[in-house]
Amino acid sequence: MTVRANKPAFNIREKLKELDSISYERIPDGVPIQTVVEQYKIGGAANEHETSSNTYQASYFKVTISPKFKNSLIEIKAAPNFKENGSQAYHNIAVYRSIDGEDFSYIGDSISNGQMTIAWDGSTIYSIAPVLVYDTPNTISPVTYKLYHRHSQGAYTVRLGENAADEFMSATEIKGSAGSITKL
Repeated sequence: MTVRANKPAFNIREKLKELDSISYERIPDGVPIQTVVEQYKIGGAANEHETSSNTYQASYFKVTISPKFKNSLIEIKAAPNFKENGSQAYHNIAVYRSIDGEDFSYIGDSISNGQMTIAWDGSTIYSIAPVLVYDTPNTISPVTYKLYHRHSQGAYTVRLGENAADEFMSATEIKGSAGSITKL
């Protein structure tokens, strides 16, 4: 005996699209839900920002993200090239933020040395400055993160960025993780 079943026709592509779209609310806390990347391409001096100031100066490196949730954690990453001239001083790099077009402000507790300090004893060096910072902006408005830098003594020139290199800055939203940051 042969049994035949009749199923209603369906479009397999439409079914796959349904499976592919998960609402952000259903994603568990602690999972990255979006990443925004800004690329600074080789050529010209568009990447280079030099200063000999001992106060923080804005560089060209910035990235803007619009968080989906107010309680998200934002991970900011960059690895810009840097150059130091002179000796026995510090090149401080700090991450500032602007929420919804407001003025930029430092995101840490103490601005003194920023989130990164490069020390050198010698003449000129070139290298890469890895920047990894977490922030809890507590908003769903657009947030722009920007790298600032300074020379600790204001006596020599420091540079953030290099026109002969592709460079990047990114911001990743991690869902519902803002409460998990513990300050030491």
